[in-house]
Amino acid sequence: MSDIVQKRRFSSLKKAVAPIEKHLDDDTVIEIMLNPDGVVWIDRVGAGLVETEEIMSVSEASQMIRLVAAAMGTEVNEDNPSLSGKLPIWGARVQASVPPIVDAPAFALRKPPKIVFTLDNYVEKKIVSQNEADALADAVRNGKSILVGGATGSGKTTLANALLQVIADSGERVYIVEDTPELQCPAKNKLQVLVQPPVYTHHRAIVDALRYRPDRIIVGEVRDGSALDMLKAWNTGHPGFATVHANNARSMLDRLSQLIEEVVPVAPHRLIADAIDYCVHIRRDPLHPAGRSLSGIVAVDGWDKDGGWQFSSLDVSDGVCAVAPSSFNNHK
Repeated sequence: MSDIVQKRRFSSLKKAVAPIEKHLDDDTVIEIMLNPDGVVWIDRVGAGLVETEEIMSVSEASQMIRLVAAAMGTEVNEDNPSLSGKLPIWGARVQASVPPIVDAPAFALRKPPKIVFTLDNYVEKKIVSQNEADALADAVRNGKSILVGGATGSGKTTLANALLQVIADSGERVYIVEDTPELQCPAKNKLQVLVQPPVYTHHRAIVDALRYRPDRIIVGEVRDGSALDMLKAWNTGHPGFATVHANNARSMLDRLSQLIEEVVPVAPHRLIADAIDYCVHIRRDPLHPAGRSLSGIVAVDGWDKDGGWQFSSLDVSDGVCAVAPSSFNNHK
């Protein structure tokens, strides 16, 4: 592409996104959503999802979506009404839809995080208690593998970034796998790999990880059968953490099993239980001032074929990851 053509496209893009440009440039805004009615919603760090006064016209939204498609070498139209891509200039992840599957153009923009929360910030915002933060930090420092779960937009990646800050000064070599550059790791010795299916998949990236001599293997989001490769890697002395979509802390391993069963008939439950030490769940919470709250931290004790997953609640009264006397099963 010539410089002239590129400048023209960028100029057109800037014009199309004018109604939301201030949100794109605002580091505290992590997500921007346009509904078919033209109303713009934003998700702001520490505040949650709110409606804005901005209105985006059909022509502006259509132009923006077409320019993203053009940058990817594709088209979006009636025959191809859904688009997943990346917004030039700002680098935001784009999920867009056009008629006939929606009444008018709609999109969700997920921006790469510019502000990284620490566990101390979570305590200040009262999302977690000091003892819970100490327990999580203790688990990370002791090389425990942690699964972070939640719904879309719940703050899983933000929490994963906070955990990454804990190992920043450890001197360990960190290997990060993700499909969108969202994880922020200040460790000096690190390698961040972006998967680009079908050319370079999560499976290939995780298999390659072991050849790079990692101390930790971090996966931005587990979304397919490559979860099995991740667990095998974690279970060979390379602990880490990953995010996954799940309803609560106790259902996260069920979700992982479902993903693994995309590639094998029966999920290896004992391997899952051996590889994962803790499940941490965060949720959107409109009643909380920060818009989010921690909804569960549980220790994974094992798998009982008759009873299902064996979990224990955590006693964080002393600020350490100690298993409470009571335990519970997650019957399938």
